Amino acid sequence: MSSRIWRRWAATLAAMAVTLFGGALTTGSAHADDGSAPTLSARTPVGLAVPDDGEGQVSWGLDSKGRTLHDVRVTVDITGISSFATTTDDYCVNGLCTFPGGDVGPHGSGGIVDISAKPDAKLGASGTAVINATASGVTIAPFTVKVSVGSVDLAVNSLPQIDHVKPGTTLTKPLTVANIGSLTAATTDYRFAISPGLSFATHFPNCDYADAAGKWEATVATCHFSTPIEPGKKYRLSTPLKLDVKKSALYEIFTYVPTVTSSSVPTTPKSTSAGDLTLVPDGNAQPGDPDQQGRQGRQSIYAANTADIALTGDTATAKPGDTATLTATATNLGPASVNRYTYDDQLTVMVDIPKGTTATQVPAGCVPWDNGTRDPALGAPQYTCDLDGIFDSGHTQKLTFKVKVDADAPATTSGTVVAQLADLGTPPYDTHLGNNKAAFTVKVPGGASTGTGTGTGSTGGSGSTGGGNQNSTQTGTTSGTSGGSGSTGGDAPAATGSLAHTGSDGTMTIALTSAAALALGGAVFALARSRRTRVRA
Repeated sequence: MSSRIWRRWAATLAAMAVTLFGGALTTGSAHADDGSAPTLSARTPVGLAVPDDGEGQVSWGLDSKGRTLHDVRVTVDITGISSFATTTDDYCVNGLCTFPGGDVGPHGSGGIVDISAKPDAKLGASGTAVINATASGVTIAPFTVKVSVGSVDLAVNSLPQIDHVKPGTTLTKPLTVANIGSLTAATTDYRFAISPGLSFATHFPNCDYADAAGKWEATVATCHFSTPIEPGKKYRLSTPLKLDVKKSALYEIFTYVPTVTSSSVPTTPKSTSAGDLTLVPDGNAQPGDPDQQGRQGRQSIYAANTADIALTGDTATAKPGDTATLTATATNLGPASVNRYTYDDQLTVMVDIPKGTTATQVPAGCVPWDNGTRDPALGAPQYTCDLDGIFDSGHTQKLTFKVKVDADAPATTSGTVVAQLADLGTPPYDTHLGNNKAAFTVKVPGGASTGTGTGTGSTGGSGSTGGGNQNSTQTGTTSGTSGGSGSTGGDAPAATGSLAHTGSDGTMTIALTSAAALALGGAVFALARSRRTRVRA
């Protein structure tokens, strides 16, 4: 029976690189420099188990770049691995596996070719399989997959979450790496990444250090090891890695992942220089070792620190029919920096528009609180505004609103402005709540004789940090009043102690090395793992 399969393939997945099962999902180069040409992608390298475990395959994806491709034909040429590998797929003839022509929609497509090592295949034998695709009116670059008999499979130990770490502390990281594969890793790179509140205490000659452009990564160290990592063996760092905890630390992250740069069957270690960080033997390791938790690791480090988020409001004067400008200013007085990419919740400001006025312009990132969506709109009585995702100590952000004074506005009208989390909770790291609330006040000469009005949005309920914020100021024309009355909740209870409440984990899933590997691995290689349940032609 045929195991041919065309699968709907999310176009965004094909452009992501992921370290998984000793290989990486990569994409072929586009014919057009602007990246608009369709691209092929595949996991490479592929290691075939001996004896066969039924999991060997060439898994490919076609990214159509959001358009429909016509008369698509894909072939996988496995003649380059035919000396040591074979396939039982009935659409492969003389080493050429053909996926028939057809249309591919905006989400792209993908397929797999099942392969296994021949009984007499020698460990370490290698070759390449070539994926080609054609479509009407476009050129698609071929993609080459390296296939070998056996593989290197590196696993790292897990590090527990650390709480109540005092700024100024130096942490020691006893890291190990084990090879649970069948080939020797002749050379290996070990990538260590840290968030802004951490720094490397020691720099080694064989490690490259670079500032990172990621939203949570601040510094990345890539260390190059020439010590062979043999199958079934475990190794530790010759000198434990040490991290300094800065005075700005709050919710911090440390990640570590080894990558094989060359593999072989037997090998001899290369010489090292004085002061190099090296790998030294640390006993045996087998699949299922509870100490070896995965191909990459992540540790959460929570500092015993606080961040004082201060808010100031504004007062303006405007006659009925005129427009008043009101600016709220949020400042992190420190000492800790707040980074939403290492913490679960978004720092926000809840703004009640003064009663008797109507919002005609709101800042980017501000949306009506009570309309159930994240769509921008004008004229709402209350807005929630996302503050910058990285809110360092000393950082200031201004939120400027414009409101039109209604004909029936009172002589003085105010609305509250409150710094809080997106779920309406008090920031657990802020123990000085006296400056978290301010007011927008509009004085109206000739206003209604009723005196003072107050903004009336409710702060109850729960919110969402999802959705797309606008990148520019939202403006428009509105009419009418600011809506009906309600109530404003009191201050949230003060946080106690000096450590933020961490919840179940306290960190976002890292959309970086580990997140890409896990999320993409789960999505993309659901295709690769579905061989026994897929529909057969």
